[in-house]
Amino acid sequence: MLYKYRFPAKIEDLKRIGTVTTDSDGNFDFGQIPKGHYHLRIDADQMDDWFDVEVIDAVSKTDRIIIDVSPVAPDCTGGPKFIEKRL
Repeated sequence: MLYKYRFPAKIEDLKRIGTVTTDSDGNFDFGQIPKGHYHLRIDADQMDDWFDVEVIDAVSKTDRIIIDVSPVAPDCTGGPKFIEKRL
């Protein structure tokens, strides 16, 4: 689920931009999103978390952005990452 960013706010006060479901490979697409700040909520079997993201036009268009939402390991490795794949 993608929500327009607002701080502080309760979830029920946020404007939902869209809801999508991943395919079997974990891919999802919200389509074109206007630049701005958003809250991205990921609900999965093994995790439920929020990420603050910003869409900007300062970079060239990308083919995809990989969002690694792996949990952080006890040694502080892993954790959320955004990986951009250019066209």
